[in-house]
Amino acid sequence: EQRWRVKSRKGQVMKNTKLREAREKCGLTQAQVAEKVGTTARAYQYYEAGEREPSVKTAILIAKAVKSTVEKLFG
Repeated sequence: EQRWRVKSRKGQVMKNTKLREAREKCGLTQAQVAEKVGTTARAYQYYEAGEREPSVKTAILIAKAVKSTVEKLFG
């Protein structure tokens, strides 16, 4: 299954600040987004930290939860 990953220019995984900013703009906690997406709060924390990458399906659900697009958040 395809995964989305935010990478720096050197190819290293970096924090997804766009994801955090979009979530905060919606006034949601990490746990609230995780609940809307159907994952654990810890898994969602990994996505924001750039430690794990969501599946395409999960990325779409996250984008909907924070009223954004996959391209804006993970592109």
